[in-house]
Amino acid sequence: MRENMTFFNPNPHIPPRVLATDLDGTFIPLPDRPDNVSALDTFRQARAEHRLGLVYATGRHLASVLDVVARYALPLPDWIVCDVGTSIHRRQDNRYAPYTPFETHLSEQTRGIGRDAVESLLVGMDGLTLQPPERQQRFKISCFSAAADTEILAARINQRLREAGLPYACLASLNPFRDEGLLDILPAGASKAAALLWLATHADFSPDEVVFSGDSGNDLAALTCGFRAIVVANASDTLAGRAAQTLAERGLADRLYRATLPATSGVLQGARHFHLLPPP
Repeated sequence: MRENMTFFNPNPHIPPRVLATDLDGTFIPLPDRPDNVSALDTFRQARAEHRLGLVYATGRHLASVLDVVARYALPLPDWIVCDVGTSIHRRQDNRYAPYTPFETHLSEQTRGIGRDAVESLLVGMDGLTLQPPERQQRFKISCFSAAADTEILAARINQRLREAGLPYACLASLNPFRDEGLLDILPAGASKAAALLWLATHADFSPDEVVFSGDSGNDLAALTCGFRAIVVANASDTLAGRAAQTLAERGLADRLYRATLPATSGVLQGARHFHLLPPP
């Protein structure tokens, strides 16, 4: 696998053994959905009984991930891919430490150009508000925008980045719980998919063993890179359609499962569909 590739050619004969999942709107139970809570109980049991590999891949920063793990009693993962694929943390005795080889990898990708150079390009751009400091990372500059302006602003930011020759790119998504846009400026090529593919060459699992689940725009690359993929029912029809079309064009339509249930229950449906978990 070449560096910076965000897809691979899967081997359908290798069975899955790792769930990599987004959290908000996907693995975290939705309010007033007792079926989601029951599905989470099933995952906790499976984690213990079947030695299910588990990776959380999220836009949240580490402290925020650990907060929701405690709040919802989520099973402890082996790895946490944070900050939309710009940091990886490894579990060591129930604590999570930064995986420094990945930091070195991103530093090489960005040629040592830091966030200051990126932030200088955003000065004077209307409609952008920097997110709080805890959401900013060494390789992630994050902003809020009005939901309706998100795609337009992302295009403008990407144009400025290209003109300045900076090795970064802007990804746009929407907050599923608020009417606001989320703009993340990351090293060019960085995404949950890229981080998971890189991790799979350094951890004890392969890309062919991963089932990925997601619900939003920043999950699209991971949904279409070749993993067995689950789109939960509360995802937008636009996202599901783009994922289905992209995989169909690669002859991989069977790698996508469109769940009929939302969030955690949909993840459970897909995990059983792909035989990551046994049937009920």
